[in-house]
Amino acid sequence: MGAIFNEMGAAGLGVVIRDSKGIVIGALAEQIPLPNSVATVEALACRRAVFFAKEMSIFEATFERDAEIVTNALKDGGSNHPKFGHVINDSLVLASDFCFYSFSHVKRLGNSIAHFLARKSKSGNEL
Repeated sequence: MGAIFNEMGAAGLGVVIRDSKGIVIGALAEQIPLPNSVATVEALACRRAVFFAKEMSIFEATFERDAEIVTNALKDGGSNHPKFGHVINDSLVLASDFCFYSFSHVKRLGNSIAHFLARKSKSGNEL
């Protein structure tokens, strides 16, 4: 999940990892320089989520996104998006090491904790 801080020239990334029972087993919030579009922020958040799962030695995952354009690009395996296609490719390459992975679209309410973490990164304190 991503958040935009235009006044700071920055964006925030929030990631939550849950186990199969829905229990939170990992979370992070990071601030990054502001990219060229909101969709790019969301694509970067997805790439960070895949990398974070690998850091936690999780190799079976469903990645839920509320940015439909990014989710569709991931599902299509396409890099035909000029602003964020390279980030989609990175995410897919990282995910190819997984035993199982999928990308699904959820409503923003389903990602409320990740959105909170993305906004929390504005303070500069990474979690």
